[in-house]
Amino acid sequence: MRNGTGRARHLTLVPDLPAEPSRLRPRRNDPAQKATIGGYSEMVQLTMDVQLAIEGRTVWRRIRVRSDLLLPEFHAILQAAMGWSGQDAYTMTLAEGSAAHAYCAPEVLAAGESGQLGDHVRVDSLLASPGDTLHYRCDDWVHVVRVHSVDTDIDDLRPTCLDGAEQCPPDEGVVAPTAHSPSHTRSTPVADANDRLRRAWTSRSVEAESAAASPLVARFLRRVVGAPVPRLIELLPRCELTIESSVDLAVAQIAMAKVTWFLQLVGDLGVRLTDDGHLPPAVVELLGDQLDWGIGWVGTSDRETDHHQATDLREAARGMGVVRVLKGTLVRTKAGSLLVDDPIALWHHCAARLPLGRQDYEQDSGTLYLVALAASASAAQRDDMVVESMHASRWGGGDDAFEAQNAAHPTVAFLDLIGAHGPLFYLGNGGSDSPGWARRFARDALRTQKSL
Repeated sequence: MRNGTGRARHLTLVPDLPAEPSRLRPRRNDPAQKATIGGYSEMVQLTMDVQLAIEGRTVWRRIRVRSDLLLPEFHAILQAAMGWSGQDAYTMTLAEGSAAHAYCAPEVLAAGESGQLGDHVRVDSLLASPGDTLHYRCDDWVHVVRVHSVDTDIDDLRPTCLDGAEQCPPDEGVVAPTAHSPSHTRSTPVADANDRLRRAWTSRSVEAESAAASPLVARFLRRVVGAPVPRLIELLPRCELTIESSVDLAVAQIAMAKVTWFLQLVGDLGVRLTDDGHLPPAVVELLGDQLDWGIGWVGTSDRETDHHQATDLREAARGMGVVRVLKGTLVRTKAGSLLVDDPIALWHHCAARLPLGRQDYEQDSGTLYLVALAASASAAQRDDMVVESMHASRWGGGDDAFEAQNAAHPTVAFLDLIGAHGPLFYLGNGGSDSPGWARRFARDALRTQKSL
């Protein structure tokens, strides 16, 4: 295999890493299993072994990194730890030869290679548990990266090289110690790697910080990569996505009141729906009498078709996976039965299910409305941001706020249902009249990992 200078690089099949005890995954009942991560969970530290696949030498490093690194950041750290420099292109592959599991730099995809864009992808979505392995390629060099251990006790977030042996082969891409470098007087692989790592880590941009904290923001940014979304970037710091959930029982009871009441109404026996799949008149009448709809409940009709709130509540409960239809009867799911008496757990469950909608444009627009709510954006800020961002996603549904809100209807309807928008949402007041807990709920929805 040849690099840009024409020199051949002879690679072997991926060799074994230096022998280490306990490379087995944690047992299912092992407390360490709780420390492992799969996607956008709380941050931990990952200790990894990185070995260069080359004949005749064992060039390797053991590094400790934070688990919320994005792949471009991880690439820069691997470059520094191994001693490479100036390499922008990379490919990280979970299964050798599987393009579906390859994550690449934009330059690699632009060259016609197969794979997915690695921007805004967290490293712990690929490497989460001891033994997890990927193959990292920069230029023509291949490295094996394997998780050695996972640590929840974090005292220093800076990347660190803990051990290692030998330098990478001489090349114009390798950083050699100089007389002006501290490593000149103590040129060991570990010392050199730590010198480079300290210089390599820089503060994160708003975009990177937000993508690392929110799987939904990361997914949207991957969708619009290369298209400017300045209004979205401007609102993201106000979302405070790095702040963990702090919901208490009183707040959860208020926010989940309608959903809880509906689950209690459905009960163990369920509610028989009408022939056309609507709630029966007696239930609709109860909804109007016993729940607070502000000025929204109009008239005395007991038909669901005359009250969108009844439809929104029924559909929201189904969308949240707490009820389902079984032979014409609305019944609680197992989750619904478990959550009916636990408002805090119900809060987190509902937050994790947002945004609602089956189509990409529904998910995208719903995500943007969550951002606006978490940032306490005004109606004008929200509408401008949503329209600009949806346009950047090459959505073909129109360029005005009404169309964007219609696309986000499943999510908007649920937020309106639980009272997160405040009573004046449809009159154009945006988040200004939203209750204080609404920001926390939207932030939890943005931060929570969801299978997409």
